[in-house]
This record gives sequence, structure tokens and C-alpha cells, in this order.
Amino acid sequence: MPDSIQRRLMLTSSAVLVIFLTATGLLLDRTFSQSVTEGAQQQLQLVVYSLMGAASEEGQQLRFNEGFAEPRLGQPDSGLYALVSNARGDILWRSRSAALTEVSRINDRALIPGDFVFQQSKQGVPRFSLSHSVTWEGLQDERVIFTAITDQAPYRAAIDAFRQNLGLGLGGVALVFVLVQFLALRWGLIPLLRMQREVVDLERGQRDQLSEGYPSELQDLAAHLQHFVTQEQNQRRRYRQALDNLAHSLKTPLSVISNALKEPQPSSTLLQDQVSRMQDAIRGQLNKATLAAPAALGQRTAAEELLMRLVSALRTAYPNVHIQTRFNATGPLRGDASDLMEIFGNVLENACKFCRGRVIVELAAEDLRQSAQAKLRVTIEDDGAGIAVDDRQQVVQRGQRADNQAPGQGIGLSVTAELVDLYQGELTISDSDLGGARICITLPGFDPVQ
Repeated sequence: MPDSIQRRLMLTSSAVLVIFLTATGLLLDRTFSQSVTEGAQQQLQLVVYSLMGAASEEGQQLRFNEGFAEPRLGQPDSGLYALVSNARGDILWRSRSAALTEVSRINDRALIPGDFVFQQSKQGVPRFSLSHSVTWEGLQDERVIFTAITDQAPYRAAIDAFRQNLGLGLGGVALVFVLVQFLALRWGLIPLLRMQREVVDLERGQRDQLSEGYPSELQDLAAHLQHFVTQEQNQRRRYRQALDNLAHSLKTPLSVISNALKEPQPSSTLLQDQVSRMQDAIRGQLNKATLAAPAALGQRTAAEELLMRLVSALRTAYPNVHIQTRFNATGPLRGDASDLMEIFGNVLENACKFCRGRVIVELAAEDLRQSAQAKLRVTIEDDGAGIAVDDRQQVVQRGQRADNQAPGQGIGLSVTAELVDLYQGELTISDSDLGGARICITLPGFDPVQ
């Protein structure tokens, strides 16, 4: 059976609930039982006081007035009994309720005059007993022990009834709590269940994107899932466009070759030119179709180290070009190193190729107050002829160039622009203070806490 978050939460909270209610029930039961026992002790203490109040001395003997405040002492086998004895253990007086009932006395030798001793007897019929020893001057035997005894049955019945009601009450509370908890979990997990259904619909092709309105805890997850979906859709679109473009690009060269082969002596120069056009078209379309789109933008690439590698290589390739670096930030970029190398390498190489002798590379961090996400800005300037305003949109399109004097197919800046767009960055072209072009590339980085 697959694991379930709801089942986990239900089991965990139910276990905690059972432990809590069990501990609460045990505490309440113990407290109530103790209060019942203390109530029995207090009742027996009142009986002892009533016995002492009903006793009087006549001829060195005790006499008792039968008009007790507690009528059960005069009822045989009523459950409440009273005894009066001396230090030798002789019974001086017995209540009528104890006349037909065997009532045992405690070891009265352990009694200290003035103290109360409360005991529970579990032999035979369970009973509570309270004895009080006093010194009564004027009697033949001055030490007198007053004992009140009661059956435990009524008190145990009260405790059992309380336990039954407590069990039913706590059980009902537990059932209601579990039901409410189940409903609350179902309600709380509705966004997750909705996301699950939408992901299944995405897999089946029944929807193109996730819906909005997820709670704050799921917004980042939904955004990342939507990013994956968008990247996969863009990848499929690029494949289709690349195939369509490739078919269109090969149509003309194939037609020229077909017509040339019909001639008795086809021109080898013409055939070689058309074959080169086909090779360039295939290479360009494959490069476009296999652009490494960042799946989660989670890879870290040190921007300063990557730029220094490029600068070192280009200083060797263009020894007459002075490349100046200004690194004002050291944070990492989000993305694959090969993609970032392609982005900055194309721009740097163009700057070295078309400059008069000077190139500036600057690395800086974007102001976090202007962006919710950390970003790094790489600016590349040269002192060349620059790029006219009317040509700036054209140079980022595949196969289009603003200068035809240097060799190439005109796909460098277009690949750079496509990769920057895939990385959710920005590429802008403007005039440099050096007199040439100024290309600014802004890409996502990592927050300082990350």
C-alpha cells in the first residue's frame, strides 16, 4: 500500500491523542478515587465526633445516648458501624448496626491518644475504618478508643460509575476529535490533491499548465513544476521548429544540386557551395534544437572564474587586444557551465573581433531592492564601430549579421540571445563610452543566504 501523508498525520495525531487522553483519564480517576476515599474518612470522623458527644460518665463507666445524628447506626446491617473499646481490647459499646455483623477492630495498641488512624480492610467484606484514641479521666480504664466503620461498596460503586462515565466521555471526545481531525486534514490537503490531479492531467495531455491560487507553502513548488512543464513544452517546440527550418533550408540546395546533376558536366564549385550550405544549415538547426535548457536553474557556476578563463583564452587568441576586467561581485550564477561559456564566449569573441584594440569586461550584482531574486550583470564593451540602433534587433536573429567582413555564419549572438531567454535573463545592446557596442547580460544568481 503506498504511503500517505494523510495516513501519517492521522496515525501520529491519533497516537498523541490516545496517550494524552489515557494520561488524563488515569489522572482524573486517581484524583476522583482519592477524593472519594477522603470523603469516606471525613464522614467517619464525623461519626466518631458524634459518638464522643453522645458518651457520658456514670460510676466510672461510659453511657451512650441513643439519639445519634446518624440514623444508620441504629439500623442493623446498614453498612455504617461503630465500636467503643478500652486499651485491653474489651468492647465497651457496639452500635445496633453492628449487632448482626462481624466487624473487626484494628490493632489499637499502635494508637496514640489524640490521633486518628484510617485504614482499608480488604479481607472479607472490604471496609473503611477510622479509630480515635482519647484519655477519659474518671473512668476505671482511662484510655478509650472510638472506631467508626463503613462498607466500601457504595464508594466503589461511585468510583466504578465515574470510571464508566469517564471512559464513555473520553471515548466520545476521541471519536469526535478523530472525525474533526480527518475532516480538517482533508480540507488542508485539498491543494495537494488538486496539484496531484493537475499533474496527472498534464501527463495525459488534458491541460497545458497548472492552475493558480495555491497556498504560500506550495507556491514555490507549483512554480517549479510549471517551469519544468514550460521547459519541456519549449523543448518540443524547438524540435519541431528545427525540423521545419531544416526541411525549408535544404529545399533550395537540393533543388540546385538536382538541376546541376542534369547537366553533362556539373560545376564542382557549385556543388561544393550547395553542400556547404546544407552542412551549415544542418549544424545550425541541430545547435538550435539541442540548446541545454536549464531544468531547475539549480547548478552553481562561479562567474568570476568562468569569465577569467574566457579572458585568458581570448588574450592568447587576440594578443593585440587589451582586455580590461572589472569584477565588483563574486557570487555564483545559476546554470550549466557550458551554456554560460557559450553565452559569454560568443559576446567576448565578437567584441575582440570587431574592436580597435580595447575591450572591457565588468561583473556586478543587481540591486536586490529592484528584484526579488539575486541577479548578476555582465557588461562587455569595445571601442569598435558599434552596432547601429536599427541593426540591434537583427543581430540577435539566427544567420543575421551587422558586419560581413569577418568570417562566420551569424549565429553567435542569436544562440546567446536564445540561451539568455531560456535562463530567464535579459540581453540589451547599447552604445559604449568607448565608441563601440555595449552588451549587458543579466542572469539569475543565488541569494546571499543560499
